[in-house]
Amino acid sequence: MRTIELPVWPSAEQLRVPPRVAVFLGSIAAAVGAAGLAAVLVFLGPVPALATLVALVAGTLIAVDARAGLWVVLAIVALLPYAVIPVKVVVTPAILSIASLALLTVWLVRLFLDRAMTVPLHPLVLVVVLFAFVTSFAFVLGIGRGYTSQVYHDYGKFLLSLALFFVVWSSLRTLADYRRLTVALLLVASAAALVALVLYLGGPELTLAVLARLVPYGYPSTRIVRYIEDDPAKPMRAIGTSVDPNSFAGLLALALVVAVAQCVARRPVVPRWFAVFAAIVLGPALLLTYSRAGWLGAAFGIGLVAAARYRWLLVPGGLGLAGMLVLGIGEGFFERLWQGFTVQDRATQMRLEEYRTALALLREYPAFGVGFGHAPTVGLWTGVSSIYLLVAERMGLIGLATFLVAVFGIGWVGWRTWQRQASDNEWSDLLLGWLGAHGAALLIGSFDHYYVNISFPHMVAVFWIVQAVVLRMSMLRSSMRSSAKEWGLQR
Repeated sequence: MRTIELPVWPSAEQLRVPPRVAVFLGSIAAAVGAAGLAAVLVFLGPVPALATLVALVAGTLIAVDARAGLWVVLAIVALLPYAVIPVKVVVTPAILSIASLALLTVWLVRLFLDRAMTVPLHPLVLVVVLFAFVTSFAFVLGIGRGYTSQVYHDYGKFLLSLALFFVVWSSLRTLADYRRLTVALLLVASAAALVALVLYLGGPELTLAVLARLVPYGYPSTRIVRYIEDDPAKPMRAIGTSVDPNSFAGLLALALVVAVAQCVARRPVVPRWFAVFAAIVLGPALLLTYSRAGWLGAAFGIGLVAAARYRWLLVPGGLGLAGMLVLGIGEGFFERLWQGFTVQDRATQMRLEEYRTALALLREYPAFGVGFGHAPTVGLWTGVSSIYLLVAERMGLIGLATFLVAVFGIGWVGWRTWQRQASDNEWSDLLLGWLGAHGAALLIGSFDHYYVNISFPHMVAVFWIVQAVVLRMSMLRSSMRSSAKEWGLQR
């Protein structure tokens, strides 16, 4: 595999600080930090002090290692995706943006200072780079179509989230790296699901009381409690701290697929009890989002895992589904799914209208779309519940072609690698779970837009992290014969 050798300066050995100096500097830093926390506690109260402590820990993790920085990003994505620092400097800085920018900075600095750090080349990585350039070109072409400061801000966050693909691609190299990332994903997603279940069981009153406290930190002050079709007469939807039930379902679905794959794996990389616990928590939370795209995506991803290696899962799964239908268990869930298939509800009818409008818009602006602003004519509008049509609207057929080559190419490489070298080991089971999540994301994207929508940078980050994990694991597995030490199969 070809690599780019980047210029470097002093090596890590040359920059090493003597132990006594390190202890002295560390003691000073700890004392200053403790004094600062005490001052915040006295003058601002316990909540800002706790937030400051969490920020210091997160900042330390990001500064120490880009791999640990990815865990911080995932935690923010799952638990506080819309939180901002309540201080406006031109724009109000989002916590996710700050963490992503800090992570990218640490990663770039390490690229230039660490001689062992290289950027592996792969044609599909270049396609992802090309996709980023196409989005930028389409963005520039669309200037003048109602861009606001918020659009510029959102597009910047979109690029930061997309750039995480390259951090994962070049930083995660061993089985231990992917084990830790998998544990981090399941841990933060399970925590978010537990929060959602507690708020749901507490009813609208508890949800409103808790989430209203986040309004000063960037969370919306309206539509805090969410219902099916925004009708309070219909069932309430689980959202946790993610605001939008559909995007929340997109996170839970991917984590659930990985959790189930580890539950049934012959050699799981995470403790099986933890995977079972995660699946037990994630499943009900996903159901209570009432997101049909999330349901179908999770079922599809788990079905891929079952069909590839664990076909025995199909029997209890089918029997359980049939039993629920006969006994009337979960009748409301089946009814909502059936309404979607038969186009009986307003949400599905609106989706069909969005598809029609997207195709009409694409016929008028086929090459690079209309950018990220408003549609140029009154009779058309932008925004459609499909990542494929949304990319086509914003970036035209050129952007759509680049996107399809990237994501389906990554899936094809992943599945071909798994099929050629499938064996009963930890790598094989872990890659299969992430491939199931990859397939789930692509199916969910047929019915919803948040994986590529600039208004959902946290879900853009999740989507491209999954893409990078699948591609990098596949490439490392392909090179294991000549580089077993790099993969780190030995614990």
